[in-house]
Parts: sequence; C-alpha cells; structure tokens
Amino acid sequence: MPKSADMLPMPIAYFQLMLREFGKTPALEAALREGTGVAVVDPGEEITVGQQFRQLRNANRILPSGWALYAAALPDAAAHGPLAFAALSAPTLADSVAVITRFVQVRTPYFRLEARRDSRWLTLRVKERVELVDAERVPLLEVLILSIQSLVERVIGRPMREATLDLVYPRPTYADLYPCHFHMPVRFDADHAALALPASWLPLTCPLSDPSMYEASVRKLESLARRLEGDDYLMARVEQMIATSRDGVPSLAEVAERLQVSSRTLGRRIQRAGTTFGDLLDGNRRERAEALLRDRNFSIAEVGYSLGYGDSANFARACRRWFGMAPREYRRHLLGT
Repeated sequence: MPKSADMLPMPIAYFQLMLREFGKTPALEAALREGTGVAVVDPGEEITVGQQFRQLRNANRILPSGWALYAAALPDAAAHGPLAFAALSAPTLADSVAVITRFVQVRTPYFRLEARRDSRWLTLRVKERVELVDAERVPLLEVLILSIQSLVERVIGRPMREATLDLVYPRPTYADLYPCHFHMPVRFDADHAALALPASWLPLTCPLSDPSMYEASVRKLESLARRLEGDDYLMARVEQMIATSRDGVPSLAEVAERLQVSSRTLGRRIQRAGTTFGDLLDGNRRERAEALLRDRNFSIAEVGYSLGYGDSANFARACRRWFGMAPREYRRHLLGT
C-alpha cells in the first residue's frame, strides 16, 4: 500500500531539540519518546511526520500550556539545516523570504507557504499540507512563525514590530505570553494564518550574504524537495483525505479538485503507484471496520451503518472478503472471546 501522510520523512533535529530541552530527567525523556519508536537520536538521521506528531502529543500531555513558545526560541540556525543556511546567505531579504517560501516543507512537511505581494506588504500565508487538529496546529504554527521571525530579524537587525500576524485559532489561555515572544501585533480567529512583512524591507542586504553557500544550500533543498513532490506524497494526501472526510466517501473528482489536478491525472498517478482509487476507499473502510469491531460500544449494525452499509448483508459480505469471516465472528477473533 502507498505511504500514509504519517510516513513522510522529516529531519530528526526538532525531535532531538525537544528531548534535550524538555527531557531533563529519564522519566521526562521516556515520556517524550513514548510511542514514537525512536530509540536512538543520531544527528542527520530522519524520522517520520507521524513520529514527530506523537512526540508533539506527548509534549502537550506532560508540559505546561504554551511550551511551544519556549521551544521555538531554542533552535539555532543549524537546527533548520540548509533552509536556514540558504535564508541567511541569500543576497537580500527578498531572496531569503523567497527561499523560505519555496522550501519550508522540506523541514516541516505538514506546512507550505504562499507568498502574495503588493506595494506595501509581502504576505506569507500558511497552508496545511495534512489535516491538523488544534492540539497539533497551535504549537506547530507557533514554532513556524517564531522561526521565520528569528531568521528575518537576523537580516533587519532589530525586532520586526511593523509586521503583522494573523492566526486561525482562538486566543489561547496563555496568550498573555505572546508579546514576550512575537514581536508584532497578533490577531486570533483569522480566516487564514498569515505573516505580513513590510515590502520596504525586501531590498535589505543579508549581513551574512555568501553566494557559494547560498547556491549550495538551494541545490540541497531542491534535492530534498523533489522527494516530497513525487507520487509518494500525492498518495499520502489521497489516503489522508479519504480517512478524514467528514461528508461521507469522497469521489475521485472531489479529491482531485482539492489537490488541484485533473481527475484523469490523479487516476493515472494512483494507477502508477500500483492501486486504484476504489481500492484506496476499500482499504480505508477495512481499517475503520477493524477498529470499530474492536470497540464493544458499537453494535455490529452500528459499525456497518457508520461505514456506509445500510444493508447488514452487504456489510457481512464485505467482512468476509476483508477478513475471511462474518463481522460477529471476526469481532470474537479480535477480542479473543
């Protein structure tokens, strides 16, 4: 089967920083590692988005509210790898912001940036590449924006107070801490997450401008980005959209529209990955059926109905095809009863 979004690769640097700064005792370190499957942290290695998200959820459980505000202040430029090297060695701030916009997904595969410029502002709108809930969205956005703020301020040489920041989530309980970390006005409950920079800053020369470093870093980023734009990533998005659809089973046309490709192109690329859209839908139903059959709170009829089978006989036939046995029998097998 194709990769799920959780299997997309990302650098281990942020996982490592979390352990170093918040795992000060063996118990805290173990709590941050719990369920991640990451036993050893070797610099330069990669983990998956799923492993990073599990650590994030662990942090939400054991750390005080607002922990991400302090986490964002921890990384130096090296933690952001070639993205930071390219941004800091670029000729001008305009080039620096352009490289951040183009390649941010290399370091954070769950986000991308869209730049819009007019005579007064360059606005960086944050787009989610995978579906996030607020418990994930809030700390990830905080870290992203504060990291961009740090890179921009290295170029302008002072706090970026003339910038503005819109965030899509409600004002958090710890919002009184925001002025200590974000150097610009912040608006909550916005339609889009967006950071607006004065256009007058863009011609500023980067103090660490280095053409050789810049070109080498951009080449490295281009190589890393190619992996995330191939069929594996597209298939991950398709699977993720099917799994999180709130309005029943999505059609191929609906998924294609969200991915901004034609239905024909999407179908061809799914086929190239060795499966079909119908098989992906069927596989998702199978996974959901197994999870629901493990839960005694749902009757067999309720499980079938939640999967879209109005007729219990059709659900029974699907279970025999998936599991080789009827749903009630398979539930007994799962529960060992």
